[in-house]
Amino acid sequence: MSDELTERDGIAEHGAGAPSVADRSGTLTTKADEIARSVEEMIVAGRLQPDQVLRQDDLSRQFGVSRTPVREAFRQLAALGLVSFVPNRGVRVRALDQDEWGQAFLARAALEGTAAHRAASRITEADLRRIDDANEDFRHQTDLLRSPGLSSRERERASLGWIAANDAFHEAILGAAQVPLIGRLISGLRRVFSGESMWAPGSAADQLYQVNVRQHDAIRHALAAGSADAARTLAHDHVLDSWEMLKAVLAEAPTSEPSVARSASPATSSDRR
Repeated sequence: MSDELTERDGIAEHGAGAPSVADRSGTLTTKADEIARSVEEMIVAGRLQPDQVLRQDDLSRQFGVSRTPVREAFRQLAALGLVSFVPNRGVRVRALDQDEWGQAFLARAALEGTAAHRAASRITEADLRRIDDANEDFRHQTDLLRSPGLSSRERERASLGWIAANDAFHEAILGAAQVPLIGRLISGLRRVFSGESMWAPGSAADQLYQVNVRQHDAIRHALAAGSADAARTLAHDHVLDSWEMLKAVLAEAPTSEPSVARSASPATSSDRR
């Protein structure tokens, strides 16, 4: 993953709690949300190792924001169990607990299934077009990600495009369902997996990416047919299969030096909550 996060995320100076984006599910995101999501990606990808220090000043510079949204991002990450506040030592990355992750996917599967069930009885032609557009982009991004000739930088961009397209597909369904509260709950449970080093042609994860495309198609067809029970079952099982995909990706992923953590350096006062 790139050392420079500002280019990737396009984050400009903002107040800590100012909403920056409203996605199609009606869920508002803030700069703190965006920072938390990016740091979460790096933790999942192994760019940030357990017990490494996360520095407010470093993240503030890299994201082009003040310390306030960074502190809020740290609180979000702590609530997810990804970081901990250690007295006199600052904010440190926690070891990932796969049992907790499994629980998060179980909860998300139930919520996504409920949203799909509701969407099937409410979906409009405009909703379906948004779902189709997102699904077509997801198919394109998956094909691009699975291309064996990409450079490291190109694969990194493809990984980020894949995540965005996947999110757009699920958010389009949440928008059709008109369930902003469920959307916010899902946002808190969502786990990401990306990075150019986390994929290899012909790997187990590669085959699971293909399965994801077929599952999106099946969910889309159930929604278009108004088959609420089928949509719920397909969406529920898709999320659980995504958990299996994440485990396969993590099992194959090498690690590399982090860009915003310094495990050997003592924490400064700016690292503390």
